[in-house]
Amino acid sequence: MKHLVGNKKNEFLLYIIPALLVFIFTVILPIISSLSYSFYDWDGIGDKKFIGFDHYIRMFTEDPMFWKVFKNNIFFTIIGTVVQIVTGLTLAILLMSVYKFRTTIKVLYFVPCVIASMAISQIFTKLLSINPEGVINYLLGVVGLEHLKTAFLSDPDLTLLIVSLVDAYKFSGIYMVIYFTAFLSISDEIIEAAKIDGCNWWQQYVYIRFPLIKNIIWITVVMLVSGTLKGFDIPYILTNGGPGASSELVSTYMYKTAFNSIDYGYGSALAVFLVIECLVIIGVLGKLFSGGEAK
Repeated sequence: MKHLVGNKKNEFLLYIIPALLVFIFTVILPIISSLSYSFYDWDGIGDKKFIGFDHYIRMFTEDPMFWKVFKNNIFFTIIGTVVQIVTGLTLAILLMSVYKFRTTIKVLYFVPCVIASMAISQIFTKLLSINPEGVINYLLGVVGLEHLKTAFLSDPDLTLLIVSLVDAYKFSGIYMVIYFTAFLSISDEIIEAAKIDGCNWWQQYVYIRFPLIKNIIWITVVMLVSGTLKGFDIPYILTNGGPGASSELVSTYMYKTAFNSIDYGYGSALAVFLVIECLVIIGVLGKLFSGGEAK
């Protein structure tokens, strides 16, 4: 018996060790390295000069750009999280009401998730273009709204909202599938009982379906917040953080600082801040979730 138990433990380790090693080498060690580099003034080639917490002091007290990109990051996170949750739930509800061609519709909505960010960005660059005229500006002209035509990706008042929506568009299909699967997991007997009690379509969702999948919704909120806080590819490719710094995020600012400005020390400090920011916000969300469960 002990021999069998020992074998089961070894079998469990065979599954967990490869994933653990990948996590250590791709996540833990880079974080430790970034933390170490953040205490040095280093250009990536020459000798490192220890400067202690100077980079963190500079970040919070001497760098106005940091606060600009931090605010942009919060806006990007809020818009991305809300849009993806609302869109995912809406699409999942629509799929629950459709039986014919359901799989085809689901695949079509999921396609953007598997398309490369470069391709998505190029598509929206063409759609929003002013010269040559893109589809959006053309349609504005067709419906008599020529005064609304603009270079959308060059307007500092619009770019952050646009990159937030494009990023949300790319990943909404993932949450559609998650919520749709969660709705399907609800027992038909519960829904039938609700119908017998007189619940209409809307009441079934408000009082039965949504409460029964609230744990799934909380999990996706955590996934979305952690993902959007680290958002990089769509903003970087679509606008490169511009015009000016109107769509610059902490992650894109960190990348440019480290690799364009060759300031690995300050770039590492920004990376450490990003990690701590994610951990703190996810911790707060976890506390809120635990508090809601306790009640």
